[in-house]
Amino acid sequence: MKQLTLYTIGAAMLTLCACNKFLDIKPKDKFIPTTVTDFENMLNSGTMVNYGDYYWDLGSDDAFLPEGEPGNLYSKQQLYGRKAYIFNNHPYEDNANDFLWSEGYKRIFYFNTVINNIMDATEGTDGNKRSVRAEALLGRAMEHLQLVNVYAQHYDAATAAKDYGIPIATVADINAKFVRNTVKEVYDQVIADATAAVADLPLQHKLTKFRASKAGGYAVLARAYLFMGDYDNAKKNADLALSLQSGLTDMNTYKVTIPGPFPNVPGAPLGWTNIPDAQLNPETIVARHFLRPFGLGMDVCASPELTALFTNDDCRWNLYYANGWPPAPPYNYMNRFGVRIFLRGDYYNNYLGVPELYLTRAECNARANKLDEALADVNKLRATRIAPATYKAFTVADFGNDADKVLRFVLEERRRELAFTGMRIIDLKRLNKDPRFRKTITHVAEGTTYTLEPGSNAYVRELWPTAMVFNPDWPQNP
Repeated sequence: MKQLTLYTIGAAMLTLCACNKFLDIKPKDKFIPTTVTDFENMLNSGTMVNYGDYYWDLGSDDAFLPEGEPGNLYSKQQLYGRKAYIFNNHPYEDNANDFLWSEGYKRIFYFNTVINNIMDATEGTDGNKRSVRAEALLGRAMEHLQLVNVYAQHYDAATAAKDYGIPIATVADINAKFVRNTVKEVYDQVIADATAAVADLPLQHKLTKFRASKAGGYAVLARAYLFMGDYDNAKKNADLALSLQSGLTDMNTYKVTIPGPFPNVPGAPLGWTNIPDAQLNPETIVARHFLRPFGLGMDVCASPELTALFTNDDCRWNLYYANGWPPAPPYNYMNRFGVRIFLRGDYYNNYLGVPELYLTRAECNARANKLDEALADVNKLRATRIAPATYKAFTVADFGNDADKVLRFVLEERRRELAFTGMRIIDLKRLNKDPRFRKTITHVAEGTTYTLEPGSNAYVRELWPTAMVFNPDWPQNP
């Protein structure tokens, strides 16, 4: 992909501060986009293929960091990774970069440059301009949705209008003054952006899955409404997205291919499987990957609780996890701890995909007591994940016709499918609001047991200290 350099953006300039010493939107002697091609190249840049913060998963009940040599995964982590694991919501030192914040707002800045200016571009049709603008709107919606779920309490209709969220950025001006908006205001912006995007997004982008499609717009809305607990609208948008893209790939056709290299990184020492990377995977709707492309691969084990949710006939268990790496002693975590190490070693998609939509629709149907419909979607997904010889299509009778048990099964399937994609902590935050699913999480590190209680302030990350230096009027999280 062609790299477009708008201009150099230092970390301090990503703090959204009102400080006139920083560069203007049109810095002298720097390239300024003026054509549709220029703006499209912004969406094609290397900056835009990343999303999320893989370290955040370390604070979930999916993560286990073994200690003791060989194979100590706790001491292997950076300091902020170790802090995340022990539920410290101040993981970054005052002079360190919180990449989720800085990279997220950098991408929002790029998206805003497109949104604010492309309709005045000097080439291209009106339809072409609107399509590119729609892609930027979808990207801005996703970034705000991610950020509000990391730096704020989870959406609660009773309190969202008062709960502090994050700054909403809708202008491409690093010198603008931003306030800390409420959680409701952020979600309103996400819904507005994604709704506007749907109208003009293409059915399928001709270039790459790193660019957006109409199904992606509906997928963003389905996710946002699910997080809000608006299950009717979540299902409606999941239906719309699946009407445009619904294909699943039988994972039984994939295999372990050690010691092959990562895709696109010739000579790299780790490969593990032949599952296609994000932009080539048929299940991808819109592609992104973590800033560290393979996320927590080789850096975390499945917790004993997550391990217990898998069976040995599950392709995800055998393709995403291994007893050790290399897959032989002395790094055999299964022998030592009864767990497997996460080895999803490709540039996998952590953005918008078909499997999540089936699980969203299944959850919505289960909550509406449409249990047959809920299990139909889970069965369809599992048929592509479980070995044919042992696959079983579940019926409501298998759960004693108990709606709660069906819903729990759907949520367990969601956990299996989306582990280490950045979704689990958001799910924990929203499920903790339901007494049926509230849970306390414990991690042990260096002989100390750390506890994360339901609704704890430790679920809410501190705003990036560097941003706070320039914005002392922003209320800080507890």
